[in-house]
Amino acid sequence: MEGDFLRSQYEDIIPGYYMNKTHWNSVKADGEVPDDLLKDMLDKAYGLVLGGLSKKKQREILEGENSGAPSGETGNF
Repeated sequence: MEGDFLRSQYEDIIPGYYMNKTHWNSVKADGEVPDDLLKDMLDKAYGLVLGGLSKKKQREILEGENSGAPSGETGNF
């Protein structure tokens, strides 16, 4: 699993705090995880969460991102 590998490589990546600890990670904000890795992890997590929503909700969120206007609940990710 990618999560297990990352946790073995970086002490600042730990099992997800409120999530399924097998599949999700938490990252210490003041830690030593490289910015590019952190961005990659965030992009993957965003994609997983977005993919779990209805197609209608996905369209609403993506249209809001493309227009630059707030789309309501996107801040909850």
